[in-house]
Amino acid sequence: MNAREAIFAAINKARTESGASAAIAAEAQACSEAMKRTLPALDLSDLAALFTARAGAEKVGATLERVAALGELPAAVARYVAANNLAPDFAVQPDPRLRQLDWGALRPGAPLRPDSALAVGIALCGVAETGSLVFHSGSEAPTLYEFLPLHHLVALDAQSLLPRLEDYAVFARDLAVPRNVNLVTGASGTTDIEGVLARGAHGPGRLHIVIFN
Repeated sequence: MNAREAIFAAINKARTESGASAAIAAEAQACSEAMKRTLPALDLSDLAALFTARAGAEKVGATLERVAALGELPAAVARYVAANNLAPDFAVQPDPRLRQLDWGALRPGAPLRPDSALAVGIALCGVAETGSLVFHSGSEAPTLYEFLPLHHLVALDAQSLLPRLEDYAVFARDLAVPRNVNLVTGASGTTDIEGVLARGAHGPGRLHIVIFN
């Protein structure tokens, strides 16, 4: 045991013997309960409806639709491609759930580039109170999918919706710590120039969310 290990061992021994761990845990729980009492009531009890209202608000700028299952995502993508006059080839986040879908006549194998017209992804979860999508970076969820394409189409499991951002801490507690956590709330927009809203300045100018059960 080197000097560093000896110091940490002594600290852990003292902490355990003094019961500090239990005291700290109790204090953290008390703080958590106190915080919950200050939170305002949600506008809607249906999390999917609340998320849709928030994300679909004019200032947020996302469009949304609801489908019965993830297997219906290719049909939703086909509708979006046709409605926006996009090519049927596009980039797809390398998530096995997306790769195993039957894409039919669509061609989801295009590489992701800075000028990609469309990329399709899947969110880790969503926050209903703010209409935000949550992404953890990793080999199956590269961060650039949230930033490079002009159109970002995202699948979101309704069962993963969280009431508030505070609930994300509990949700993520047992997950592996990612290199990046990105919260995406609507399409990219800025009012830096003369207070006029411009879309796509720092990321996708269009965000379409497909909520599935």
